[in-house]
Amino acid sequence: MATTKIRKTPGICNGAACIGRTQIPVWQLIALRSQGCSDANLLSDYPQLSRDDLKAAYAYYAQHPEEIDDAIAAAENLEG
Repeated sequence: MATTKIRKTPGICNGAACIGRTQIPVWQLIALRSQGCSDANLLSDYPQLSRDDLKAAYAYYAQHPEEIDDAIAAAENLEG
């Protein structure tokens, strides 16, 4: 997991925490997982991700649950 970094870059995904070398927000992975999506499905749907990337996303969420939950809620509000 040492090569996986969670990054927040202004102007990329509205500054949301993303898997380092991608523009995949942590909140999106957490939201999908909470809807029942398995790690195998996430890895299939996002072939650029590794198991270590998912572990990093879950660890980030464990450390910053309010930030990620707020981002999920904001995205749900945009959907209607």
